[in-house]
Amino acid sequence: MLHLIGIRRPGTRFGVIRAVATACGLAAVFGLAAAAYLPAGGGAARAAVAPSPMTDGWTKVVTGGLTDPNNSFAAFGVEFKGALYVSTIANEAGSVFSGSRKVGGEIWRSEDGLTWKQIGTPGLGNVRNSTFRLVIFKDTLYAVSDNLNDHGVEVWASSDGLEFNQIETPGFRDIDSSSSQVLVFNDRLLVGVANTKTGAQIWVSDDGQSFRQAVAGGMGNAKNTGISLPNGPRDAGPVFQGRLYVGVSNPTSGGEIWRTADGLRWERVAEAGLGRSTNTVITPGLVFEDRLYAVSTTGGSLDTLTGLEVFRTSDGATWEKVVSDGFSVGPERNIGGQLMEFKDRLFLVSDTMDPRLLIPSQPSERLAPRGFQLRVTTDGKQWTQVGKDGFGADSSLYGALATIGGTAYLAAYDYHLGDQLWRSTDGDTWELVFREPVPSWFSMGGGLVDFGRHLYWVDNDLKRGVEVWRTDDMVVAEATTTTLSGGTSATTVDDGSTQTTAGGTSDSTTSATSGADDGGGGAGGLSSGSIVLIIVLAAVAGAAIVGAVVMTVILSRRPR
Repeated sequence: MLHLIGIRRPGTRFGVIRAVATACGLAAVFGLAAAAYLPAGGGAARAAVAPSPMTDGWTKVVTGGLTDPNNSFAAFGVEFKGALYVSTIANEAGSVFSGSRKVGGEIWRSEDGLTWKQIGTPGLGNVRNSTFRLVIFKDTLYAVSDNLNDHGVEVWASSDGLEFNQIETPGFRDIDSSSSQVLVFNDRLLVGVANTKTGAQIWVSDDGQSFRQAVAGGMGNAKNTGISLPNGPRDAGPVFQGRLYVGVSNPTSGGEIWRTADGLRWERVAEAGLGRSTNTVITPGLVFEDRLYAVSTTGGSLDTLTGLEVFRTSDGATWEKVVSDGFSVGPERNIGGQLMEFKDRLFLVSDTMDPRLLIPSQPSERLAPRGFQLRVTTDGKQWTQVGKDGFGADSSLYGALATIGGTAYLAAYDYHLGDQLWRSTDGDTWELVFREPVPSWFSMGGGLVDFGRHLYWVDNDLKRGVEVWRTDDMVVAEATTTTLSGGTSATTVDDGSTQTTAGGTSDSTTSATSGADDGGGGAGGLSSGSIVLIIVLAAVAGAAIVGAVVMTVILSRRPR
């Protein structure tokens, strides 16, 4: 399921579609594997009457996966030398849904958001490269691949954005190094490599051409399988008291948190899931009121899943738990989440488990979907729910947050009613501004991109491929770029327009006020934070299922 995941550069913010990977990973991994958990009388796909589409002021500029429906996701992006670059995800497993045999992630470029040009060939010549994580370092665009069942990640660089050259040995000489997180910190390029056999690694480059290993073998624990960032490839963050903090996945004893002051020397400051082994990933998210906050993502089988936990620290070493068990709203609820600071308050969106069984010819549900929850706090400890679950729609599973030009946005993921985009100027009242016109059972969530003063809605779909919508008018004061993704929903008004209130239905406007609805919460198909693009490619054990149907659409954040 998307994330956000913001890459911030002068004049640009881009985020990755957060729910995307996560949701997808969970839906597929847990969904398909969970056939044995089908409740009596359940499992059939539920028909939903979709409300009227809400696309006035938007124009579709990309359809059908750019050139092929197996380009199911546009997962990573960055602005480089005045153009927007995105990387798609495509591999063999996606063919089960799209019907296309095209494989290999692609890199696409646009100067105006309307006309798109492919850079190179699928996978940059190696179709085992299922996608590329994009980041800028020393005025050079880097593309680091996810590479499965081949020779490991590949690192490519381009000085002009038009021609890429491969540098470094694939997989850093380890074929099991199949995925990575990439960022810039302390004027160094850092590549955190996921490896489920020997443990996570961190490689560092001062010049962007040669790399040295800073961390090997999961820092002494081979069960530390991957690195987790809240916002995907980016310059750095969160940085707290001069140190960079990252999450580390461990599906056995619980996630860890590592930190560094220079990118070369790392230390462990949290381990064993901070007291709970099912916290398979703990991702440092942001700094609020002089404290660093981190959100856990829970893993395990369907009958043992617990809710997320939120921790904070004032010194980077001693952690205080401020949210327990996903606010205790029930099984498969609030399993992951994302934090955002807005208007001097801290917001947390938390997601529910995806109930779908993604069988291409006969999609179904293990149980009825339940909506995400949005909460807010001023002190980090006392939280108030904003609006109803799913902003009034149970089928809105995931939500993702971002701010652009003083406005907060929430991307909602809803395969029954259509993915949606909400906005707010105060964090309390939310207005529905976009809903995709044709809901899809195979939707993996949407994301918001801000480029060239226009907003772009990126919709990811296993069957029909990536689609992109663009605002007709310039709506952003300064060019920037950010992405979101998740799930939310709305209700249809008598006049046919669709408006929703995070608290109920409204006739012509939509408002959601903090003050909470007591009924259940939304939780995360592990979607958590930020299209948190947890690249924890940690043991998606059950690889048979993952490989065949889940597709590595599970790519970015998958808590294990």
